[in-house]
Amino acid sequence: MVFTCKVCETRSVKTACRESYEKGVVVVRCGGCNNLHLIADRLGWFGEPGSIEDFLAARGEEVKKGSVDTLNLTLEDLAGSRS
Repeated sequence: MVFTCKVCETRSVKTACRESYEKGVVVVRCGGCNNLHLIADRLGWFGEPGSIEDFLAARGEEVKKGSVDTLNLTLEDLAGSRS
């Protein structure tokens, strides 16, 4: 996954086990500020069970999904954009 930390604006690339994402809990650490980001909580340990897709959709934000073979990322997707 590629994401931008909302705390320090660092762009990060992380991998996670599919089984953990779909059935467990996934937390990743930002390389810029060491903040922890909840990616998936299917067990409800941190509140309502769900994933980053659910959490962002609830805030009206979009998630681009795909696999290495099918996801076409632009340079802006990888580098991020400043608003």
